[in-house]
Amino acid sequence: MRRKLLVLLASLGVFCAGLAMAASLGGISGGSLGADSTLVASCDTDGVTTSYTTSYDDTAGEYVVTSVTVGGVANACDGKSISVTLSRSDGTAAGSGSTAIPVDGASTSVTVTLSPAASAENASNVHVLIA
Repeated sequence: MRRKLLVLLASLGVFCAGLAMAASLGGISGGSLGADSTLVASCDTDGVTTSYTTSYDDTAGEYVVTSVTVGGVANACDGKSISVTLSRSDGTAAGSGSTAIPVDGASTSVTVTLSPAASAENASNVHVLIA
């Protein structure tokens, strides 16, 4: 249920961001997982980058994405919540996680642990929400 809610909130955010094209929002650049979606909060107007931590899951017999590091986060976002969702090509959530952005004025990257870990083969899109 929580994953469905996160996907719904991310979808609503993408729709609202599309309506608010008056502001020039930068995109995110993904690693080697494929296409990505962009959702950048007003605290970060130049976009963010993403990179992935993977490991081999012996039980599943496949590589999984265990965390996503979001880089280029503006200091104006300190203290806000950041959520990341990896989705399959059909739009369903493959894995998600969230954490607080540290209030230190120096961090420009935040690592978000995914639960559950997402199949690297099936992860097609990354959605980042800073709120």
